[in-house]
Amino acid sequence: MACPNWHLFRPVAVLVMATAAVAPAAAQPRVEVSFNVGAQTGAHTFTESDSFPSNGGEKSTVTADHGAKTALGFNAGGAVRVAPRVWVGVQYAMANMKSSASIEAAIPHPILFNAPRTVSGSIDNVQHNEQNVHVDLMYDMPLGAVDVKVMGGPTFFNLKQDFVSGVKVNETYPFDTATFASATTKQLSNSAVGFNVGADISHPLSPQVAVGGLIRYSQADVKFDDPDVGQHTVKAGGLEAGAGIRIRF
Repeated sequence: MACPNWHLFRPVAVLVMATAAVAPAAAQPRVEVSFNVGAQTGAHTFTESDSFPSNGGEKSTVTADHGAKTALGFNAGGAVRVAPRVWVGVQYAMANMKSSASIEAAIPHPILFNAPRTVSGSIDNVQHNEQNVHVDLMYDMPLGAVDVKVMGGPTFFNLKQDFVSGVKVNETYPFDTATFASATTKQLSNSAVGFNVGADISHPLSPQVAVGGLIRYSQADVKFDDPDVGQHTVKAGGLEAGAGIRIRF
């Protein structure tokens, strides 16, 4: 499991502590800590298309269609009540998706010029790892035996993504045909700021403990630029649903 990017927490943690410090003394802040486990869908599929130097100054062209896959997700965070129904919260969320990619490539002929061979294949376990920090303004709406918080705000995304950086083929003389053998990948990492909206529904078991569920949608465009794989934009986030425990004090 990847380690959290703690540098993302610092600014948002300061925001929550500062907000709690200036809350009116007459409205003693109520603090809630939450832990959830659930699932997150991939935001979107995407296609990368790249060219690589090959035979005699010619170039191989590779197109990879990346799939999206639902993955186990985890999030943890806290919220501070700053008014009777208004909260400020921060959550750290992570999900590691391993999808597949379909590859089609045009590989130059090793002897003849302008005679590319087309090969196709696929690879599995393409990494899409997200570690995100959600900062939310929440509005509390008690409904009978449950508490409902609707929320929204910015999300600080950190994405590690595998890209196809090359293709290997099987070929024999006279090299008029070739077949897909394997692909090499390169993992890149970058950050972006996006948004999230969602709702948290909880049912108290005692004044200090509650069980609840969370549903949230988040999204951001994360841009990558690397000499080995080119320039690409990948959407991070997606639909997240989870359930867990809330501790209140």
